[in-house]
Amino acid sequence: MSYFNRNQWTTIAFLLLIALNIISLSTLWIMHERETGRPAGNQPALVDFLVAELGLDSVQKKQLIVLRDEHRQNMQTIRRKNRDAKNAFFDLLQEDISDTALAAAAKEAARYDAETDMLTFRHFQQIRALCNAEQKIKFESVIRQVLRMMAPPLPGRPQGGPPPPGRDGEKQDGPPPGEEGQAPPPPHQ
Repeated sequence: MSYFNRNQWTTIAFLLLIALNIISLSTLWIMHERETGRPAGNQPALVDFLVAELGLDSVQKKQLIVLRDEHRQNMQTIRRKNRDAKNAFFDLLQEDISDTALAAAAKEAARYDAETDMLTFRHFQQIRALCNAEQKIKFESVIRQVLRMMAPPLPGRPQGGPPPPGRDGEKQDGPPPGEEGQAPPPPHQ
């Protein structure tokens, strides 16, 4: 192979690597923008789901979208504060800190988790208030599905899937621990 052919293949490989890097970086950037620019979960699908399941009219749908947008803005603010508080908490690793100060920092970081839950609860109260009497009855059965759709998936379980056996009130196979039918504890030696 001549010098020019080797040089040509090297140039082609170099350009191909640059193109792959640009594609990879663009993909990462776009995915990051989607994650930070969009609310958690599949919000447009949730609005459509609620409209369909509850039978909301066009006025109620517009009000629901306004509530969703307000909720999204409030949640972004709380998430930012939560992230900052957790960063401050873990920055304490660099210091020798007392248990009291550590507990105070942990409490501050956890405060935003509670704030998130309360904000979401109030948000669903506002959505329920949009409903007429018949829709409120449907709302009671639909809200658990909505919460499941919004929740992050548990490891090993698809999003919105059923809980594993033995949790959330589901019946377990076999007797509960400590009852008859189980093997006796090993003998002491």
